[in-house]
Amino acid sequence: MTDEQPLRRARVGAERDDNRLTLRLVWCPPGSFRMGSLRSEPWRQEDENRVGVTLTEGFWLGKYEVTQAEWRQLMRSSPWRGLEFGESGPRLPAANISWDGAWEFVARLTRGERRAGRLPANWEYTLPTEAQWEYACRAGSTTAYCFGNSPDLLSDYAWWGGEEGDGNARGVRHAREVGQRRPNAWGLHDMHGNVCEWCRDTYGAKLPGGRDPLVEDASATHRVIRGGDWTWRSWGCRSAGRGLGKPATSNILRGFRVALCAVRAGRGESGTVTTSRR
Repeated sequence: MTDEQPLRRARVGAERDDNRLTLRLVWCPPGSFRMGSLRSEPWRQEDENRVGVTLTEGFWLGKYEVTQAEWRQLMRSSPWRGLEFGESGPRLPAANISWDGAWEFVARLTRGERRAGRLPANWEYTLPTEAQWEYACRAGSTTAYCFGNSPDLLSDYAWWGGEEGDGNARGVRHAREVGQRRPNAWGLHDMHGNVCEWCRDTYGAKLPGGRDPLVEDASATHRVIRGGDWTWRSWGCRSAGRGLGKPATSNILRGFRVALCAVRAGRGESGTVTTSRR
């Protein structure tokens, strides 16, 4: 593919899977939103203070978390195998994935798709920025969850509460197959639970705002994790909920989903600091 225009000509929620993994992606349009949580939101944390964000470029985001079948096809490994809670299945999310491993996955996918002529040089497969992730999770909503402020409907949209709550994942001590719960308004599944998802940014105690924010701080020791997992209580599954982890570490609760975006300055391994485009 030498023309990038087909990547930009889409309506919100449009889907594509024209990559070697037939990994399904959903179009998220450019737009503005308030990132973080209101002080009145129950169980909010101090690192969720709201900021205004404008995303000037639309992007494609994985409809589902990357599955074990997709990971094995590209990476030829099964890092979840042999671990407690490490159930195997092609439609289960790839888990026990470090940030470094997720970054290598998207880098390999980018290189392969460019060699095959399916990806313009100025587009890349990558991890979503923290702002992109929350924007896509909210899908136009302004409430604690994509479906409202009360967690009463959380089991309709997520696998949660298996270890630390009273959710629908009780009794099954592993993640579930992707896409089994209801999607949000843009057609994205499992944003509020199943496995936690790595984002591109390094972690900072303050959310970045402005235009197309991205934090890549060479002095930072952790990367951002978003979305709840199957063990968490409902408050950890909120749209604004944040987590963090060291990039070289992994556990069975962590996975990721892929973003397809226009290439931008600054990469996760560059050692540069980019807070926003203004």
